[in-house]
Amino acid sequence: MQSAVWSGNALHKVTKYYITSAKRDRNGKLDITVSPASGRTNLKPTEKFIDQLKNGEIQLLVLTNQPDIALDMDKKVLDNENRYVIDFDKRGVKWTMRDLPVYFNTMKNTLCVEVDGISYSLDSFFK
Repeated sequence: MQSAVWSGNALHKVTKYYITSAKRDRNGKLDITVSPASGRTNLKPTEKFIDQLKNGEIQLLVLTNQPDIALDMDKKVLDNENRYVIDFDKRGVKWTMRDLPVYFNTMKNTLCVEVDGISYSLDSFFK
């Protein structure tokens, strides 16, 4: 009997991308730069890219330590960590970096991030 090699985590089968920059242009429009997890290239979220995100073919993430975020993520992430992590070794939480999934909200027809049960469009999530 042969056993197949497989990963127990289904996320390994999806290509991960990260928002590495979110700057405003002169007119105030949000300009997002996306990189694959390998970090080798920079991309822009095209219609094809967004369609792949909608279909679950790729995963788009934002790191909570991203400097362009408009919310006070240090407070929100620390509160979440204290809520879910028990400090067995009494060292406490020094700093935390989390990745937040970006999804396509069909009701608003835009890319969104959810933090503490509140859905933010990327336009309102970034400075």
